[in-house]
Amino acid sequence: MRLRILLLFTLLCCKSLLFSQTTVSNPSKSDFSQALTILASDSLQGRKANGRGGSLAADYISSRMHSYKLKAYNNFEYYYQLFEIEEHTIKKTTLQIKRGNHKAISLSPEKDFEITPTTNIQKKQAEVVFASYGLDVSKENYDDYKKLDVKNKIVVILSGFPDDQDTTSSTYKKFKNIFPEENDLEETKLKTAINKGAIALIIIETRKKFIPKNKENEVFHSLKNAITTSIPVFRISKTAAENLFSKSNIPLKSDLTSTSLKNVKINFSIELKHETSYVANVLGLIPGKDTTKTIIIGAHYDHLGIKNDSIYNGADDNASGTSGMLALAKKWSESNIKPEYNILFAAWTAEEMGLLGSEYFVENLNDQKILLCINMDMISRSSPNDKTHRILSIGTQKETEYLKKIAGESNARLQNPFTLDLWETNGHSGSDYASFTAKGIPVMTFFSGFHEDYHTPEDKASKVDLDKMQDVLFIVNNSLLKFIENQHN
Repeated sequence: MRLRILLLFTLLCCKSLLFSQTTVSNPSKSDFSQALTILASDSLQGRKANGRGGSLAADYISSRMHSYKLKAYNNFEYYYQLFEIEEHTIKKTTLQIKRGNHKAISLSPEKDFEITPTTNIQKKQAEVVFASYGLDVSKENYDDYKKLDVKNKIVVILSGFPDDQDTTSSTYKKFKNIFPEENDLEETKLKTAINKGAIALIIIETRKKFIPKNKENEVFHSLKNAITTSIPVFRISKTAAENLFSKSNIPLKSDLTSTSLKNVKINFSIELKHETSYVANVLGLIPGKDTTKTIIIGAHYDHLGIKNDSIYNGADDNASGTSGMLALAKKWSESNIKPEYNILFAAWTAEEMGLLGSEYFVENLNDQKILLCINMDMISRSSPNDKTHRILSIGTQKETEYLKKIAGESNARLQNPFTLDLWETNGHSGSDYASFTAKGIPVMTFFSGFHEDYHTPEDKASKVDLDKMQDVLFIVNNSLLKFIENQHN
């Protein structure tokens, strides 16, 4: 009996040892440089999701997955997960303020305001509430909505946050630490207004000269027949606000007291035109021993297309992440290792239109359990303040400290380790990882820094840092291997 136990123990130890020694070669520059160059070439026309360039990019990615002998996810034809998106064009919008029995004052979309609409055609009138900066930060005991009833009302707020003009103040430092990126701040304000029951949000731009962009004929996108919980956002200048609200006690210059505006109503209308088109995620699978569980390695392949006769090649954003994903698929396929779990290599579409590809995927999951989603978005450049090109940002959820440890251990194996910026994705939605965090799925998202060519025609393949990208993929691959080992043990 003791001999049997000893043999069993030995077999278990050997199995664990063998698994821990399982390895997949890390991608080298030759594994991804050609794909990056092709994806960022002029011939792919900036890879707009619902344009010809997007279709050409999808075909190229599909051909690579086929050459690596990946299996089509859910038996999708040519690896394509097809779905419909809607393109909405703003045809006409109005914004009026009415005080008591006075004649309504109209603002001009060409001069006074710009709008971020929702997908619904809307025409509404409602009472108005001023909610200071529109923030409710419970952990700082700060609430602009305290004692305010904003349900079914229009909320007017100021841009920025308290003391945002005084960079030396403790208040500035506190809020800047909470909201390091402007997009995070704006998104938080919108979500807060929605959660409080507002039907529209008006933001007064107080920090800089505001020149409204003419939004007429501008387009935005959504999933076909998507149910939206968002609300319209109007942005107006401080001058326009002073003219509109001067007799309504909105304190634009001094005391910022949130208040309901008595006898003041705002009317707005939004008229949209809708067009539908098909787009596709491209999904290739290496089946695992346990086919009920899946790890995703994803990157969005779309970019901005052609604007004003200029091609937005999107080499870093995100031909880098897509070519990196394909390089990892190549190495895992060549290893001939059957992983413990499915590994899904995913090229998301319509990220630039609002994370639509990854959103569609998570909304249509079958019985698969997603253990982890690795996201790569812009992994081949550096921010201007990264003089040595050795800063790497890796985002994980607050609840997954073990993933930070895995990232740190993988980074330490590099000959020249990065300085890691480890941050929490909770509450953020800057890339496709957000579609997964919204469903409680663990994520690791990799990003090498914003640069001056971001979302410009100058984001070209000739400017990428292939050495940095190779080291990023080293960390991604080693983190994946370590994650599988930890799960298996």
